[in-house]
Amino acid sequence: MNYSQIDRTNCLEIILQNFPAFRTQWDLYLESWNSLIERPIALDIAEFADFAIETICLGADLEIDKLVSTTELMLLQGDSIIQYAFQRMFLEQIAHRSNRGGFPVDLFTSKLQPLTYYYWQAMDRHLMIRQSGIAVE
Repeated sequence: MNYSQIDRTNCLEIILQNFPAFRTQWDLYLESWNSLIERPIALDIAEFADFAIETICLGADLEIDKLVSTTELMLLQGDSIIQYAFQRMFLEQIAHRSNRGGFPVDLFTSKLQPLTYYYWQAMDRHLMIRQSGIAVE
């Protein structure tokens, strides 16, 4: 599917269309949001990342394929806010979970498409440098 641009108005619509199993978790998340201010899209994407982590843990191959293609779609066709949310909230949350061990992250990373792979490598390098305490100029 080709979108002119993915933004906060259609991002979750696309996700829910691709991942019907996420609907229950999403509805509970929406019910828990009791603020009068608009939800930050980054928090919405973080909620989807939690779902993605569970999906990866289950090893559901077809669903992991959809996670990979959806991530690539968001990075390619998302506006700058969606791209940033997927780079910083989605991918980073998966990376942090993999750093705690016992998480089959390779089921996801072995299938990454070009742009997602680029951001994953950059983030992975950044996290390794941060954890090592090496100063980067």
